[in-house]
Amino acid sequence: MGDYARVTVAALAIVPGPNSTITFVEQLRGPFSGHLLLPGGKVDFGEDLAEAARREALEEAGCVLDELSLTGVYEMRGPWAQGDYHVVMFAFRAEQSAVVPEGFHGDVGKIVQVPWDTVRPHPTVMRILNDAGVAGYPASDIETALAADRITMTCHPFSLAGLGSSPSSLVPGRL
Repeated sequence: MGDYARVTVAALAIVPGPNSTITFVEQLRGPFSGHLLLPGGKVDFGEDLAEAARREALEEAGCVLDELSLTGVYEMRGPWAQGDYHVVMFAFRAEQSAVVPEGFHGDVGKIVQVPWDTVRPHPTVMRILNDAGVAGYPASDIETALAADRITMTCHPFSLAGLGSSPSSLVPGRL
């Protein structure tokens, strides 16, 4: 089972592109291999959560990001070919758009910047995008797809009221 034998902490970035597009990457490894995802991956020991999201956006899509806003914290569990996985994902949205550099090839399959409603990414991504207010995938489609893949996905509420957007200032509460 390798790296997924324990709870994995990860971070991703919702990267707006030109003309109201979103940046998607085709994952080549891990539990969601072969699916369109948002740029993201494991947080390195000692790495700031937002910095991990920025690093992954750069490595996977060539996008340099500045200001990020935390949009959600998700716990995802399910089976895959190598056993079970348990991921805690911190989702951030870039405040500025970014363009994938021409000819860039990250450590993923294809990279696309397209309107959200022209692709069907992994159902966890559909939910994250909906929760961030940048997409409108039908909730019933998301729930059906998650159930078909036996994925449990929980959004953990938090409040940043009066504390800025620093992940270190997360306070349990309500959205």
